[in-house]
Amino acid sequence: MTGRAEIVYSEAVFELAREQDCADEIKNELDALAEIFDSAPELGKFLSAPTVTLSEKLSFIEKNFKGKISETTYNLLCVVTEKGRAQLVPSIAEDYKNRWYDMKNIAEVKVTTGIPLSDSLRAKLKTKLETVMKKTVILTENVDPSIMGGVVINYGNTMTDGSVRSKLEALQKQIKGVIA
Repeated sequence: MTGRAEIVYSEAVFELAREQDCADEIKNELDALAEIFDSAPELGKFLSAPTVTLSEKLSFIEKNFKGKISETTYNLLCVVTEKGRAQLVPSIAEDYKNRWYDMKNIAEVKVTTGIPLSDSLRAKLKTKLETVMKKTVILTENVDPSIMGGVVINYGNTMTDGSVRSKLEALQKQIKGVIA
């Protein structure tokens, strides 16, 4: 979940990146930083620790990131560290990615099925979603045998549940309503 601070940082960096025509580069760098922060939680703790001086934190950032990422991303990392909000980097990256997707007319859709999709079914589903949404679709697939069959589609705050399990649950409620 993204809070207000993450949105403010993300929006500022996104607008700057668009002005500098480097939105794609910044997205890739923020994705990489988010992955680093997620895989090494001690980094966020170190950059937020009150026992570590700001100069030590900035020295660490300079030694490990300067010249390896763009000046824009480097400056963002320094600013969030100075403000004691370095742990927000993954959330900032997530909000930035959503802004970038909107700019590129991309939709990230999560699809859950009872068994893995075949290549042809995946292609048909992607084509259908792209036609309906009028966007390029990035499919993220999950397999959950408990849905028994059908498909559950999640996009943003919208869920379409076409699973056999949900249909059986609805039928069960209907029968209980008649019997009760």
